[in-house]
Amino acid sequence: MDTHPLSPDPELIINEQSQAFEDGLKVLARLTEGNVFLCTGENASIPGGDVDGVKAESFAGPHPAGLVGTHIHFLSPVALHRKVWHIGYQDVIAFGKFFVEGKLDMSRVVAIGGRVLKILAWCERVSVLAQRNSLAEEVIKPDDTRVISGSVFSGFTAEGKLTYLGRFNNQVSLIEEGNKRILMGWLSLGADRHSVLGIYLSRFKGLRNYAPTTSTNGSERAMVPVGSYETVMPLDIMPTQLLRSLIVGDIEVAMQLGCLELDEEDLALCTYVCPGKYEYGPILRDNLTMIEKEA
Repeated sequence: MDTHPLSPDPELIINEQSQAFEDGLKVLARLTEGNVFLCTGENASIPGGDVDGVKAESFAGPHPAGLVGTHIHFLSPVALHRKVWHIGYQDVIAFGKFFVEGKLDMSRVVAIGGRVLKILAWCERVSVLAQRNSLAEEVIKPDDTRVISGSVFSGFTAEGKLTYLGRFNNQVSLIEEGNKRILMGWLSLGADRHSVLGIYLSRFKGLRNYAPTTSTNGSERAMVPVGSYETVMPLDIMPTQLLRSLIVGDIEVAMQLGCLELDEEDLALCTYVCPGKYEYGPILRDNLTMIEKEA
């Protein structure tokens, strides 16, 4: 399953090549003595749940219900000396084709989408070696648009030397640059603006055609624990205390609070709702690198 905004539907892609997917699961089951979990969305019609050595598990709810970190946390949590491996559904299909047919499938289905496009989103089958330009060159977009390899939550800006599709990315996102200043914006009633805290009029009116931008709507400031992180964190951890320890670089406390279970994408929503405008993904990576060197 994939709960990233405008991501391709795994059910459609898998069912197009269901036999190769099942063959890939059989290969994975032979490669380990442990469990192989097949994580799907609720009520999803995906083959492979009856393969020997494979356990089918379903998850429901909005993002981040589809993240591999969420699945690992509830099914087989990792620790300092406990490792697990994960693999994407399109790689499983490629495994099946390689071991059964002897063919190396280098193609993947990638979604291209964003509010700046005339068509909200569409999918293309491309080579895994494709660069961003080959994916988005036919997209007619305004000048003030950022092209992101991956999701708007956890992808990276595809420009310069980074004009390529990330290894685990199944989508290219386009989002308007937030470089326009709104006159007296801090006094706005916010009928067309979004706030997790519900401080705008849109909380009562609703947002039907909300078009997000890259703007953080403010400058960096101190971390303010107002309960925002708890509203978007499904894992059984204390996010406010963990994030605070990551900011100050206290790796001992961070390890005790569960940072070893996390990847950058697991904290993407915490970044989105943060009143202090912190980028918790890079902060987490710096701490994990420090743990690797010192712990």
